[in-house]
Amino acid sequence: MGKWILTLIQFFPLSIFATFAFWYGPPSDDRWLDAFQLGALLGLLQLLILLPQNSPLNRLVLAGNIYLMLGGLAVCFEQWWYLQLYGLLRESAIIILMVIVGSLTTFASSSGFIAVKGSARKFSIYLLLASISMIPLAIIFAGNRTYAAVLPIIFLAILQRYLSHIAQKVCEIKSAN
Repeated sequence: MGKWILTLIQFFPLSIFATFAFWYGPPSDDRWLDAFQLGALLGLLQLLILLPQNSPLNRLVLAGNIYLMLGGLAVCFEQWWYLQLYGLLRESAIIILMVIVGSLTTFASSSGFIAVKGSARKFSIYLLLASISMIPLAIIFAGNRTYAAVLPIIFLAILQRYLSHIAQKVCEIKSAN
């Protein structure tokens, strides 16, 4: 039951951020800034809860929380240039952060981008290539949150779960032999 609840609330900070920012239509500057501060706080709290666990942290969730925390830090330290970069990149900013986190974890972590200890790197590379392929969609559909961010992130989350499941089965077979 615990895993089910964690799966359900994985993208909670990102969902609250988007809901708060866009609830009454396009966000005003103040609501945008407040949404980043709220999202950053929730993202940090979620990381503090998830990091002590034995299993590796979901990298897509990590990237989403990094997106929120960097935005929140930019607000706190009045780094308007950074928020302007987010505004220029629109929804592709979060996908680009997923690609950065995916690249780093694929090649620098034993759990890889799919977050399965001891898994073959090819599974993480598949997820990384899928993440890279989402960037053009985010650019083409910029401004349409559903097509530019929500659907690509849902696709990546489902693919990550599928690849993780396969990688775990492969690891179990290897350890049984």
